[in-house]
Amino acid sequence: MQDARQLINIFLLAWKNYGLYPEDHTSTLKAFENLVAAFGNFFSSHGDLRLTVEKDRFLCESHPIHVISPDAPAEELITLLYRDGIKWIEFQEGLTPEEFAAFFRIVNKYRSFAEEFEGDIVTALMDEELEYIDFKAVDIFWQDLLLMDFSQLPPPAPRQEETADQEEDPGQNAPDQSRQPEGAARKDPYARSIADPSISAAQLELSRDDFKILLQMIEEEESWDITEDLFDLLLIILKSQTGREEFTAVLGFISEVAVESIGLDKFDLLVKLFQELGQLSGPETSIEEDWRKICIDRFFQDLSRPEIFQLFRDNLLKLNAGETKKLTALERSLHYFSPEVIPFLAPVLIRKGSAGIRQMLLGVMVDLSRRDLAPLEKIARQHGTEMGEELLLILIRLQGDRVNEILFKMCNHSSDRVRRKAIEELIGRDPKYAQRLFALIDDPSQGIRTSLLAAFAKHRSGAVETLLLNYLQDDFAREDPGHILACYKALGRCGSDRALPFLRGVLLDRGWNSFIGSGKLIFREGAAAALALLDTPAAKDVLRKAARSRFRVIRKALAGARAITDSGENPR
Repeated sequence: MQDARQLINIFLLAWKNYGLYPEDHTSTLKAFENLVAAFGNFFSSHGDLRLTVEKDRFLCESHPIHVISPDAPAEELITLLYRDGIKWIEFQEGLTPEEFAAFFRIVNKYRSFAEEFEGDIVTALMDEELEYIDFKAVDIFWQDLLLMDFSQLPPPAPRQEETADQEEDPGQNAPDQSRQPEGAARKDPYARSIADPSISAAQLELSRDDFKILLQMIEEEESWDITEDLFDLLLIILKSQTGREEFTAVLGFISEVAVESIGLDKFDLLVKLFQELGQLSGPETSIEEDWRKICIDRFFQDLSRPEIFQLFRDNLLKLNAGETKKLTALERSLHYFSPEVIPFLAPVLIRKGSAGIRQMLLGVMVDLSRRDLAPLEKIARQHGTEMGEELLLILIRLQGDRVNEILFKMCNHSSDRVRRKAIEELIGRDPKYAQRLFALIDDPSQGIRTSLLAAFAKHRSGAVETLLLNYLQDDFAREDPGHILACYKALGRCGSDRALPFLRGVLLDRGWNSFIGSGKLIFREGAAAALALLDTPAAKDVLRKAARSRFRVIRKALAGARAITDSGENPR
């Protein structure tokens, strides 16, 4: 934006200097060359420059880059462009000094509504057909809508009897120039009303070419879409309202047109409208005009009603990922709505197969949930089962205790995959959550048990250490050996020397020889692995003692533990 501001300052300075010297003066020509060079530098880095024209400022990509002072003269360039209905103007790469000269000449000519000049800036610019300066104008006076211009049609051929009469007496039908008022001699003899009784049917007969031109004019008139112009008109009226009641009334009309635009998939117009309304209620709004923000907030709240948002849902289900432009405009418009629309988006998220549209909806729902989490909590209660993974994708991008409570509920989901991801996310956010989740250590799903123990192993925690010690001191003779070994390794990762008495007894106590089958070895191996993972001096002393033991079962357990740790479970 800074480059654009600097460029506009140079541009406006050249405009002010334009009135001081003739157009062919050396200073003027030099100013145009400098201006073209400045635009060239800008184009090389940023591309074409489009300026939105408002009553008292220029905007570039919705950012104000020049604002005129309240005491600025009426001939200020922005004022002149806005006065004549120019909505935006774009300066494109390839600009020449000649085009700038033509542009300044036209604007300067229509500084005031002088009686000797017919037309306006817009008409003159259209006639000039500048190649590298583009613009769009809106006519806010509905009585100025284009009518069919029959003057574009060629004049009819004279009738044969008229031709014969003129050949006999060339001056017979000639008008008396002496009796005509001044300027009448320049009038087109065919510029008469079609209701003139002296015009015959033959004169009104259209040729084939005339008929094609007329059909084209009718087609253009009938296909003209007034929605965008209507938005522009209503926004101009809205910005001029100083009373709350009148402001609210105009917003009501805008709401009706907005609903129509939603039904017709005109999301690009919707975004432009919402951006304009957002500027009216932005942070720069004065305290005296806070009521405007309240009215606009209510406008978006009303537009989020179920019967209206049903139109959005229907359109979403019809769209496909290839309609990039529509999807982009739709996404940008959805961010303006109330979070109350989130429950309407959830079914679409479940049913829509396109990855691009799903990602778009997830981003919108995350943004709206940051403003108000209540609608997402409602979805978790009503649709938590069928949209478990989608709900997780939203929750992991949100923070807060209320979000975490939803994640805890997701730990009881019917899908092992969802439960596992919820567990990992919660413990990753706060290791203390492992205590609340410890009951899942006996979950029927091996994946859940493995995921939970892996989460335990990521952090040293006295609370989890105590829970694991109590758990391992129960009778595990009939438990899964792999699960027992994983519990010991988790203890070694998260525990401390407080676990040494228990681990020393499991590894070295001769009483463990009373176990039969494979149980006796897996417990000793687990204890040896936990001691190795503790990696403290006291734990190393116990392992050295085990290495010198005269009992073969102890030395075998130690060798098994070394194989376990050497295979990737090395101490931290």
